Amino acid sequence: MTRSDATMPVVDRLESALETADIPGPYHRWGSRLLSHLRKPVQLVVTGLPGSGKTALVNMLAGRTVLGGQDEAAISEVAYGPDARAVFEMEDGSVAVSAGLVRDVAWPADVRLTRQELPDPRLERQSLVEIGLPADPAQQAARLQEIVARADMILWCTERFDEAEQRLWAGVPDTLKDHSLLVLTMADRQMMRGVLARRIEALDPIVAEEFLGLYPVATMQGITALTAETAVDDRLWASSGGKALAACVAHQVEQGRSSDVDQAQMLLDRLAARTGWRGAKARDMLGVSGARGEVMAVQADNLPKGGEVLLGQAVSLLQVRAREMLEAADSDADVDTDTLLDECVDAVAALAGLMDREGDWATAGELRADLQDGEEMLLLFQLERGEEAALDAVTLLLQLRKEMVGRIAAAEGAQ
Repeated sequence: MTRSDATMPVVDRLESALETADIPGPYHRWGSRLLSHLRKPVQLVVTGLPGSGKTALVNMLAGRTVLGGQDEAAISEVAYGPDARAVFEMEDGSVAVSAGLVRDVAWPADVRLTRQELPDPRLERQSLVEIGLPADPAQQAARLQEIVARADMILWCTERFDEAEQRLWAGVPDTLKDHSLLVLTMADRQMMRGVLARRIEALDPIVAEEFLGLYPVATMQGITALTAETAVDDRLWASSGGKALAACVAHQVEQGRSSDVDQAQMLLDRLAARTGWRGAKARDMLGVSGARGEVMAVQADNLPKGGEVLLGQAVSLLQVRAREMLEAADSDADVDTDTLLDECVDAVAALAGLMDREGDWATAGELRADLQDGEEMLLLFQLERGEEAALDAVTLLLQLRKEMVGRIAAAEGAQ
């Protein structure tokens, strides 16, 4: 197991809490899920139909040609390890290890999975996993479910993303689609044929609904840029499209890791409140008071004038609502998740109402956009239902609160 220095203290504290504290069932399951996420790198799965450029894309993102050659495995992973070595897992479960690169060593028979370990610090945060889709349509849905079960983020490689691929992609959960990218591989060839711009234009409305974004990439150019003898060829790296794709992936990985750390810290804070204080003391520690839905008064000397006062009221509203939901979870091992989800929706609706009444200031439009995004996410959570969706909904409220606190701080710093 490898973890960044920033993540280790939170993981260690959460691990200790789950082992020693008397934790209600929902919190223990939530903590276990977070611990599992934080213990391992983000799983970035590269997939697509045969010949879609998956291996080249993995090599480009790895920064060197590590996969390739005559042999293929159902699953090929590039992960962190203290030394460069190739690990082969066979169909019967046996494992063989060789020093060096997967593409350079002799393969055993009946390989099911290969793992290329490299001493690359980037791989401590993200593993690259190639899982191809079979050419036979009858086998594709089952393979896609394997991909969904493994992936935190999907890069779907394609030249055109035709109707058959679109129907297959429809089986991916929306929560995973929100973190996945459509990659038009071999973009240089498509550009030379004069079809790239038209293809991107045709796919734009589909991507807007089905993916986080679309990235045309000339993978071989990207690999060439990264493996230049002297230094990275920045101009070629940018023109290949690889730089933009890699930056987006890195941002998503960092954002996902930060969200997990924030949730873990919030859970630890709640456990501290549960074991150290009860009733009024817990409310005092959280800095909130009053009946359900009440907006805590904002300290005028701590906030700038104008719209930031409204932000302070919004922060307090979200804090009150989230605190009450979490305290409800404290009091009952079986949380009513449907009610919890409905209350999250009510909280965002109350905040939207506050904005409609008083939100006439410089950056109010940005907050309204955030609220609209939040409402859309909560609708998805309501469709999913269940404990995990409910906890994600509460986390969304607290994330909105965190962003508002950041805006208040930024406004204070600008004065």
